[in-house]
Amino acid sequence: MPSPGGHALRYGGAAALAVALVALPFAIPNQFYQRLATEILIYGLLAMSLDVLLGFTGLLSFMHASYMGIAAYTVGLYLKFVDPSASPWLLLALGVGATALIALPVGWLQVRTGGFAFALLSIAFGMMYYTVVWKARNVTGGDDGLIGLASPVIGFGGWALGTTKNPVTMYYFALVVAVACFLLTRRIIRSPFGAVLESIRENEERAAFVGFNVHRYKLGGWMLACTLAGAAGVLSAFQNGFVSPTLMDANAGGGVLMMVLLGGVGTLWGPYIGAGVFIFVQDYISELTEHWMIFLGGVVILLVLFMPEGIAGLRQRLAGTSWQRSSAPSS
Repeated sequence: MPSPGGHALRYGGAAALAVALVALPFAIPNQFYQRLATEILIYGLLAMSLDVLLGFTGLLSFMHASYMGIAAYTVGLYLKFVDPSASPWLLLALGVGATALIALPVGWLQVRTGGFAFALLSIAFGMMYYTVVWKARNVTGGDDGLIGLASPVIGFGGWALGTTKNPVTMYYFALVVAVACFLLTRRIIRSPFGAVLESIRENEERAAFVGFNVHRYKLGGWMLACTLAGAAGVLSAFQNGFVSPTLMDANAGGGVLMMVLLGGVGTLWGPYIGAGVFIFVQDYISELTEHWMIFLGGVVILLVLFMPEGIAGLRQRLAGTSWQRSSAPSS
């Protein structure tokens, strides 16, 4: 049982983190790093959505970034062809809703498989989505993507989102969405629904034997993961002001999987750390060499080999060692 001191330390750490996140844009006045911080929030949200599948449901998706792309294209198409002055909250609802609408029948089919078959189907559907946006040039812009998107404006204060307008406003908008998604997901994972997902991950046959509808619960986990990815896709469209097919390619899918493995599977907060490390290392190495993907891959391989439980797992081991030392009887 956690001690009162442990609770105080946890709440104090959470308060310090909240203050740091709020103060971050003012601590780094350079707009490039403000945009980088926003990108970390967006991809941290995407990585957390994959962690819901991999860490809590036991389902591996190699092309989970495709659902980020679906939401981003939904927002881009609406801004370009329907209403360039649409509210960001409406666009957020449209992007998440469109992602959920597409993910539902796909998930209904995929969750009836498992393991290797589920992973293969995720690749197949991801390739299909990518081919559609690549070939439908008249609608999606093909390999050029949707460019020159209008920056949505928040109603109160009239602040425009998007890094070309106001990177600080975009950062805070992404922070609000990311924190809200994290808290909601943590609440769901800690509920009886989340406990059933974990029991399915540990032993699907046993969960079915005691009376749980395994397919229904797996579909629920799938839908939660895809809608979170959709929220990340909406933020990506706002951040960049354009939507590209690269959001949905194999590199994007592999990148988000590496973020989860780096941060720590089954932790929710670990993928945010993994996204920060991955994006920061990528940015640093890309400034040194044009062959940055080779070196980035080597760094990730070393981290995974020597920290198989990710950064979150390393932190938990260190915390456990510290607790054991503090609770050991003195001689």
